[in-house]
Amino acid sequence: MSEQKAQNQVSALLRMAAIAEGTTLLLLVFVGVPLKHGFGIAEVTRWLGPLHGLAFLTYIWAVINELSLRDQPRGWAAKAMMFSFLPGGTFWFFRRSIAAKG
Repeated sequence: MSEQKAQNQVSALLRMAAIAEGTTLLLLVFVGVPLKHGFGIAEVTRWLGPLHGLAFLTYIWAVINELSLRDQPRGWAAKAMMFSFLPGGTFWFFRRSIAAKG
């Protein structure tokens, strides 16, 4: 496999991880938490919490992979991680930074 092809795969992993992390955080914050605290339905957060945790860890791993394989600046990685804490932040960061480089 060529080096360029390997770099594109990492970028695809980062895209998928960003979408998964952003989607699960939005669902957790805007669906799961209101259902739990407003209506007493905690089952949604029992499933979404661990799912989001897995998506978050995958996203952080993908950012670190991208940092090492594509030689991104450290500031880029810090921003990528920082935006993952904001609902919808990974979508904004993906649109502004990741997609422009891929």
